[in-house]
Amino acid sequence: MNDQGPHHDATDHHTGHHPDHETLKQKGQQSADDIKEAAREQAESTFERQRDTAAQHTHTLGTVLKNAADEFDRQQQPFCSEQARKLADHTERFSQRMRDKDLHSLCRAAEDYGRREPAMFIGGAIAAGFLVTRFLRSSPDKAPAPAASSETSVPDQTL
Repeated sequence: MNDQGPHHDATDHHTGHHPDHETLKQKGQQSADDIKEAAREQAESTFERQRDTAAQHTHTLGTVLKNAADEFDRQQQPFCSEQARKLADHTERFSQRMRDKDLHSLCRAAEDYGRREPAMFIGGAIAAGFLVTRFLRSSPDKAPAPAASSETSVPDQTL
């Protein structure tokens, strides 16, 4: 039962505020700050994982380019071999720098490299696309083979 009536107001008559208004406001601000900090930490963690994965893939690309240079050497293609080695060296350096930088500085470095070495940048993108395409075409299909049936299969005789 409420002794103070149905319209009791808990306003502090000295300050004109509800007694817990400031406390609630501070708690709300603290909660908002905690959420913002958790989101920032999550974003940084996600970026670091993605950066490390990208650096590993870039390192792998450098290794593939070195292998391509070796193959060009075996085929007595010195120009192609030299270009592949240069690209592999640039790729390796980029991979290492990628591991050492944050998101903003990494994007700036890629832009700077593209401006300094546009031919190498575009050539690298084309070479990477070519190599990925060849790799994907040469990879075995992941689809499971159909299970052998005890029944004899009849070849399709449609014309």
